[in-house]
Amino acid sequence: MRVFLPVACSAALLTAVPAIAQDIAIPGGSIVLDEIVVSASPSDGEATDSDIAYQSLSPTSARTREELAATGQTGSVSEILQSMPGVIAPSSADDPATSVNIRGLQDFGRVNVMIDGARQNFQRSGHASDGSFYFDQEMMKAVEVERGPGATVGGSGAIGGVVQITTIDADDVLRDDENIGGRIKVEGQGNGLGAMAHVEAATRISEAFDILAAGTFRQVDDYTTGGGEKVNSAQTMVSGLLKARVRVAEGHETTLSAMRLYDTFDNGISTVRTTTSIDDTFTVAHHWDPADNDLINLNARAYYTGTTLDQEDQNGWSVGAKRTFEIGTYGTDAVNVARFDAFGFDHTTRVGGELFYDHVQTRDENDLANNSTPPGERTVYAAFVEHTLERGWFEVVGGLRLDGYHLTGEDRVNDVDVEKNGSRISPKITVGVTPIEPLTIYVGYSEGYRSPSLTETLVQGFHPPPATFAFLPNPNLVPETAHNLEGGVTLRFDDVVRANDRLRLKGSVFQNRVDDYIELECSPFPLPGACTYDNIAEAKIEGIELEGTYDAGRVFAGLTATFLRSEDLREGDTLASVPPSRLSATLGFRAFHDRLDAGGRVTFVGAKEDAEDAGLVGDAYQLVDLFANWRIDDNTSASLTLNNIFDVDYTQYLNLEASPGFNAKFAFVRRFGANTQ
Repeated sequence: MRVFLPVACSAALLTAVPAIAQDIAIPGGSIVLDEIVVSASPSDGEATDSDIAYQSLSPTSARTREELAATGQTGSVSEILQSMPGVIAPSSADDPATSVNIRGLQDFGRVNVMIDGARQNFQRSGHASDGSFYFDQEMMKAVEVERGPGATVGGSGAIGGVVQITTIDADDVLRDDENIGGRIKVEGQGNGLGAMAHVEAATRISEAFDILAAGTFRQVDDYTTGGGEKVNSAQTMVSGLLKARVRVAEGHETTLSAMRLYDTFDNGISTVRTTTSIDDTFTVAHHWDPADNDLINLNARAYYTGTTLDQEDQNGWSVGAKRTFEIGTYGTDAVNVARFDAFGFDHTTRVGGELFYDHVQTRDENDLANNSTPPGERTVYAAFVEHTLERGWFEVVGGLRLDGYHLTGEDRVNDVDVEKNGSRISPKITVGVTPIEPLTIYVGYSEGYRSPSLTETLVQGFHPPPATFAFLPNPNLVPETAHNLEGGVTLRFDDVVRANDRLRLKGSVFQNRVDDYIELECSPFPLPGACTYDNIAEAKIEGIELEGTYDAGRVFAGLTATFLRSEDLREGDTLASVPPSRLSATLGFRAFHDRLDAGGRVTFVGAKEDAEDAGLVGDAYQLVDLFANWRIDDNTSASLTLNNIFDVDYTQYLNLEASPGFNAKFAFVRRFGANTQ
């Protein structure tokens, strides 16, 4: 009874949703154990536990490294992100980069991914996603996803949502009474045979200074699908992270971080290319939070992110030809959070802004890649104010955001220089009520603004043989504008079946109308045909997201579900980027004085009936995973994860290759620490 009650409650929620759920989509599942870090505004410096996460007036989810390890979700970045509702992470087997799709929106900055607050704006056009990032999941401390148009830091262009990844620091290695320590993790897997070694070392010289250094080496072979087909997915990856924190005065903390990832792999379909990618992220951030002044809680940051991807053709029609993609982003942002009481209400005001500059360089001996991923420059800026007014059971959040951009490049088809700019003010309003303590209801409206990317504006040239056709630039593109209407409800129950158990449920319904939605349009005439990016009059995406957890100590359960439906209001078709329905349920237990976490997860993915029209695979499938994590002692743990135990042959929607079949993964972790003072 204890186990099945939360599942039954979640099922009741599912059956109560409107008929829209019959057509729409659901991302992967995970549970919430103990405490997680959640901030409705990334980079605010605010953190709350899971109870407050289920009270927040926004569709926000978060996962920590400890929670993911306990539920066997320590795989790829894609697997981690898909543990949250509303999110899928399309990937290409022959490229370890990750793309993010939130509520059916992806590519060209519609979803903003930040690592320690630094934007990851790498993009190259091909047969896979137009926007991705490289990251070593072993460096992840926590990940937070805010769905819907971003309203504060990181919101520029993010009409789909914001992903904030935080990297590990000295506190993840050292305990309070230690000043030196380390952590070692080794891992092996059977499908895509390979191994990984990860090392962390940290020292706390005093309360004023600590430093962490971490490194990873990973090498894996090609994986095999459930149908027995071997897929090109081998890679060798080396990554390193150096992070230092300095506290020169009370209330002040400065963090400096440098991370580099080096990857080698073979990439391509008809033409296979030996590929090397180098990805850098450098940040300097300062947090000022004086204990005696509630009007100051300032976070300011400057950063650089850069990706250089070198390729050399190994076969096809241009053996030996080389090409290079270089995308660099320089950025800065700042936000201050002021809190005060006035007129019987609690007030919180966020004021801030952000600015980033993209510089794209592409070189190709065949003069092709520099056309499909054209060089150029783009500057994007924003300023925002958001105010929260709260009193007892009533809360209102209102805000305004100014976004603008300036883009320059070359239209070589018409032999003209292109210069584009624009700006817009976007409002936000959310009202929440808690009529009785276990129940919170909210409704909100927000808008977002995304400027066209360099590729969308300036793509040109010809597709390489054997399918040769033209790409035409479109300097007349106008920015996308999102209008998002959302409603949600959260339920929080304690002592449901037994003392100290907890049941948490959260659901949201949304409709996002995007004016001037930009999509690649191809026409067969005049022969041999041509493709260009164009504005669709209006696109509509609507859906339902559910998330629930139950924790009774010895048993735990979780459920996440997403249903999406879309329409191109000009043509009446659905949008190819919107995935099918997805539901994931987790059931587990703890034993041996809570040293063992074990359980299973079942994932159901619905069919996408019109997938073939877009050249994609949209078949329905079901997956079963098992996991076990054993804490041998306070410093040592071992885990075993069995993914796709029935060796199902399937292809995740938006992926070009079939996904892995059965895979067994084993990991061993050892931590050590001491106080040498």
